[in-house]
Amino acid sequence: MISMTRLRDDETARAIGRALLAWYVLHRRELPWRQSLDPYAVWVSEMMLQQTQVATVIPYFERWMQRFPDVATLAAAAESDVLHAWQGLGYYSRARNLQRAATRMVEHHDGRVPASINALRALPGIGPYSAGAIASIAYGQAEPLVDGNVNRVLSRLFALRGDPNRAPLKAAIWDYARALVSAAERAPGDFNQALMELGATVCTPRAPRCTSCPLAALCQAKKLDLVEQLPELPARAKATPVHMVAVVATRNACVLVGRLKADAPRWAGMWLFPNAEVKSGQTPEAAVRDVLFRTAGLRGSPSSIVCVVRHSVTRFRITLDAYRTLEPSGVARALSVAEIAWKSPMDLAALAMPAAHRIIAERVLSDSAGAGGS
Repeated sequence: MISMTRLRDDETARAIGRALLAWYVLHRRELPWRQSLDPYAVWVSEMMLQQTQVATVIPYFERWMQRFPDVATLAAAAESDVLHAWQGLGYYSRARNLQRAATRMVEHHDGRVPASINALRALPGIGPYSAGAIASIAYGQAEPLVDGNVNRVLSRLFALRGDPNRAPLKAAIWDYARALVSAAERAPGDFNQALMELGATVCTPRAPRCTSCPLAALCQAKKLDLVEQLPELPARAKATPVHMVAVVATRNACVLVGRLKADAPRWAGMWLFPNAEVKSGQTPEAAVRDVLFRTAGLRGSPSSIVCVVRHSVTRFRITLDAYRTLEPSGVARALSVAEIAWKSPMDLAALAMPAAHRIIAERVLSDSAGAGGS
């Protein structure tokens, strides 16, 4: 293993930097947020890329920059518009934190993304990784960053044993990243992006392309035949299946939706169809009747399935059955939600909805259009 002392004192860090930067010039992906060094664009892209694949982020980033082109526009936007632009990316706290941080930037930083690490870390949603990315990429500062790709590259490059997400190895990897970016010649932002790019495209979790790696000659895991064993991450917990129902209650060609409360543990402030988990020993039909009454004080029974949506939330694998319930009785009241409303299928498009409920809404619109044309 290359020691931290050796990395700081000899040519190794500079050699790694030169090899990686030369490779990056030739093999970097052309991504929309790399077309400028605008700190706002860098910040938005880094927030979107957390736990989300690049291919998924690209269209969202492009639409976001058209709708909220700068800090001031984002800060002044309605939260519902921000959530609507984010819908489908998941982890909606990221969108809320973007707007909260934009408001702070307007109030304390003249509407600009600050450059200093301390100022960045003081903003909502910006942790060590995001602060390092913004400071290095947008402002050319020799600040380190560590994400899953960097963890993997450095664990293999220096043959680091142990879980890179736990102390003391976690701190050691940050030290390695700091030493490397400090030695990068004139381009710390490019170096950090190259490090992440290598992990995303070459030093991948499975079947890494070592023959294409610019650091293969320096890689200690390759030398020791440990590439497939590193990093030493714990086994993922087995996914837990969950069965849920959603209620598509219809009345006068409109469907019932509710807006969650601001303190809801997930999807706060967003619109959903009434929904609940099917309890042990409970039939889906009984769950539909129960959640419709608890959410809106209405009584009704399901008549047919609109669609089935399968999706994941953290370690849960959810099967969501959407049941149509025709003309439920009673007056709709917001009992377990902040607001309840009857909306036409076309009006649903303007609401901020989680991805699974957006799929149901699109099916409802498609069915209504088909019925209108028949």
